[in-house]
Amino acid sequence: MAGMVLAFYIDAFLVGAPVPLAVAFALVGVVVLLGFRHHAEHRPAEAIRRSTPLLAALGALAVLGLTRGLTLPVVVSAAMVGSVASLAEAASKGRWAGIGPALYCGAFAGMTSERVLLHPAGIVLAGALAGLLLELLQGSWAGIGGKLGSTAFLGVLGVCGMAFALDRLGPGAQLHSYSQAERAAVLLLALLAPATTQWLSYGGNGRQGTGVVLGSAAPSLAAGLLLPPALASVWLGGSFVGMTAPARLEPHPYRQLLLMGLVFGLFSLGFEPTLAGVGGELGATAAMAVFAVLGLRGPKRGG
Repeated sequence: MAGMVLAFYIDAFLVGAPVPLAVAFALVGVVVLLGFRHHAEHRPAEAIRRSTPLLAALGALAVLGLTRGLTLPVVVSAAMVGSVASLAEAASKGRWAGIGPALYCGAFAGMTSERVLLHPAGIVLAGALAGLLLELLQGSWAGIGGKLGSTAFLGVLGVCGMAFALDRLGPGAQLHSYSQAERAAVLLLALLAPATTQWLSYGGNGRQGTGVVLGSAAPSLAAGLLLPPALASVWLGGSFVGMTAPARLEPHPYRQLLLMGLVFGLFSLGFEPTLAGVGGELGATAAMAVFAVLGLRGPKRGG
C-alpha cells in the first residue's frame, strides 16, 4: 500500500505537471507521506473470507453489465451496486455480513475504462484481485476514507501490469477538461459530498447511521442521475472522503472533513495520470486528501 501511495501520487500529480504546479504538489506530497506514516496503521489480517474475492468479482461484473450492456453511466452503475449490496446486507440481519464493502470495492474495479482493459475478463479478474487484497489488508487503514477505492485501484493495477506484459493494455481514457464554471462546481461538490456522506453514514444525536457503503452510494446514485458525468464522479470521490471514521477526525470532525474535501477538489482539478480510466482512482485520490489533512495534524495522540 505504501508503494501504491507513492507511485499513484507521483504519476497523478507530478509527472508532466508545469513546474510551479509540480513544486506545489510535491510540497503537499510531503504532508501526505507524513499522514501515511503516522496514521496508516497495519495489523495482521484476521480469518480470510474466501467469499470476498468472488463477491468483488461479482461487483465488477455487475458494473460491466450496467455500463457496457445497458450503457448506464459508471457512477450510476457503481452507486447502484453499492446501494443494493448495502440494503441486502442490512436486510439479511447478519447472515450476509461484509457483502456491502466487498461488492462496492469490486464495483470500483468495474469502473475501469474499456480504453484501459478492453476484455471484460480482465476487469472481472481485477475485481477478484481487489477482493483478495481487501481481505489481506483488512487490518490496514482502519477508518480511512478511500480505502475501498484504493484497494480496487491496486487490484486493477495488478491486472494492468499483466496486460502490459502481454501487450494488451489500452492507451487510457481521455481526461475531462473542466470549464471555469465546472471548476467552481468541483470545489463546491468536493465540500458537500463528504459532509453529506458523514452525516448519513454515522448518524449522531440519537440518529442511527446508514453505514458507510449506503451513506456513500445512495447520494452518489442521485448525483449520477442529476449531474453531468464528470461532476458526478467528483461527488462519488468526495463521498469516499466522507467515509472516514469520526474517531479519525477528532477533535473538530466537520472542520477537518471540509478541509479534506477541499484538498480532494484541488487534487481532482490537478489530476493528470499517465493512464486515466483505471478503476479505483477516485478512491485513491480521496485517500491522499485524507492523509494530507491527517499529516498536517501530526502523529496520533498517544502514538
